[in-house]
Amino acid sequence: MRALGVAIKEWMEVYKRNEIKEASYLRLETSYQLMLKYSISNIATANVTTLDVQRYINKLVEQGYARTTILKQYRLLTAYFTYATREQIIDYSPVLSVAMPKEDAVLKKKKVPEAYTVPQQKKLMAVLSSGERPEYDAMILMLESGMRVGEALALTWNDINWNRRAVTISKTVIRERDGTCKVQASPKSESSNRTIPLSTRAYALLERRYAEAGDDDEPIFTAPGTRDIVTYNAMKYYGVKACKQAGVPYYGMHVFRHTFATNCYHKGCDVKLLSKMLGHASAAITYNVYIHLYGDALEDMRGIVS
Repeated sequence: MRALGVAIKEWMEVYKRNEIKEASYLRLETSYQLMLKYSISNIATANVTTLDVQRYINKLVEQGYARTTILKQYRLLTAYFTYATREQIIDYSPVLSVAMPKEDAVLKKKKVPEAYTVPQQKKLMAVLSSGERPEYDAMILMLESGMRVGEALALTWNDINWNRRAVTISKTVIRERDGTCKVQASPKSESSNRTIPLSTRAYALLERRYAEAGDDDEPIFTAPGTRDIVTYNAMKYYGVKACKQAGVPYYGMHVFRHTFATNCYHKGCDVKLLSKMLGHASAAITYNVYIHLYGDALEDMRGIVS
């Protein structure tokens, strides 16, 4: 029987490639490439035991991988062995009895999302507001709306509802392995399909760009002198440049989304409404990501029992 790595590759190409979104498949491919670095991928599929899988998981823990990375490996193996059991390629799934590590057992702890303080936002906005780069405008829109970077880059002018001062998010830009970018005709998840309001600053920014735009089906953020969408690499390059000029740390593109969420929290935004604006599948996801903001709700509970 073929080695596990070979079998999983075939399963991915035959069954998963057309079943899941392209971005999801690329993430699955990343998990697969990590697994290929370890001896478990060379074991014949029928010979893989629960002990083999457990040792693999333990090895990842010992080597300092984040719990989210380990969970992705677990899910990859679970998905394949579920298929293999159903198709009677093997008699039972060796993953069923595997124990996943607790959060405190993992060396690389879960990060608290970084967000810019109000003074940092003012410094950064002073740089971004120059309008000298489409990447700067995209960052402002992300900060004002909580969009993911791929959602902002995928926007076209017909996504803007000028009368309602709102924007509809229905697609995203994905990054290929060679660094190129392309538009995926659907967003990250079903819940990511949403219409959100535009702040006064975001609306004014889009009005300014629209005055220089061509057709309504063109991307809003294109590389200067072209009709090509701005790339992830360009966003990172100019994000680092803007942060350096503003004298604030560069935390990556997701920091604008986290800063938006933090700003909403401090304005008293309900977690359910914030979840809808961010495109999360549930308020529980939003709460778990931003639990450091909401705390233990002790004072809220005190108001109930007093």
